[in-house]
Amino acid sequence: MNDAQIESLLRRPPRPTAPAGLKAQLLADIRLPKGGAGARCGISLSAPFWRRWFPALSFGVLLLGCFIMVAWQTSQWLSLRRENHTLRVALPDLDELRAEQESLQKRAAAAGPGAIAAREQEELVRLREEVAQLTARAQEVATLHAENKRLQSEMAAAVAKAGLEVEKDPFADAQARAKRISCVNNLKQVGLAFLMWANDNKNVFPMDFLSASNEMNTPRILTCPGDSARQRANNWQEFNGSSVSYEFLSPGGNSRDPQVVLARCPIHNNVGLCDGSVQQLSTDQRVERIDGKWKIVRNPSP
Repeated sequence: MNDAQIESLLRRPPRPTAPAGLKAQLLADIRLPKGGAGARCGISLSAPFWRRWFPALSFGVLLLGCFIMVAWQTSQWLSLRRENHTLRVALPDLDELRAEQESLQKRAAAAGPGAIAAREQEELVRLREEVAQLTARAQEVATLHAENKRLQSEMAAAVAKAGLEVEKDPFADAQARAKRISCVNNLKQVGLAFLMWANDNKNVFPMDFLSASNEMNTPRILTCPGDSARQRANNWQEFNGSSVSYEFLSPGGNSRDPQVVLARCPIHNNVGLCDGSVQQLSTDQRVERIDGKWKIVRNPSP
């Protein structure tokens, strides 16, 4: 064969005929993995529905959570932006209020000392009047008490001179003890009321009994049961100070001084201390002012 024939054969290659049954044989030889294409992902077609769709569902839930987080942050940002705008709008009003407050403070500072001095002067005059009244009453009570002792001693001397024996009335003694115990109870209630008042006022007692009227249930506890010269006030509307039997010895004092006397009954010699306790003083004890504070001391032995 020459070159032309060879070139002609190459341009027209022969087409061999496929043997019969080759296609069927090839299809029979092809073996797909068990479970089909899903087996490549590790998921069998016979698996439950939720297991087959779990990857897609988990991705959808994650994407939905991201959307919710972004929406919540956007809402917070918008809320903060609105609050910022509101504060900016209210800022001029705050500046005006601050300027007005400073102006009022300057006016009060300019007119304050005179007004404060006037109020302090009025309070001082009132306290001096109360102290004078209390001092006069205390002197009156002391005079009556001394007169009573003098009469009792004269009666005892007369009875002793006549050779008679004085009979003691047991009912009178019991009544006297009951009145003294009731007096102790009154002083305890007064001390508790003053401690409650001091607790709300930086541990400082009020200047008078009337200032603690809100802490006392009734002004009746300010009258000693043994004080027959005074008439009890049933309510604070009737109270004018004339029914007070007890001496207030620590006006404006500190509630943290447990040894300082707060109030004293001149009839029974009972004293209420600043810690709320009450003591019944004996005949060898008295109340004395030491360094500006009233304290319990013993009488010097003869």
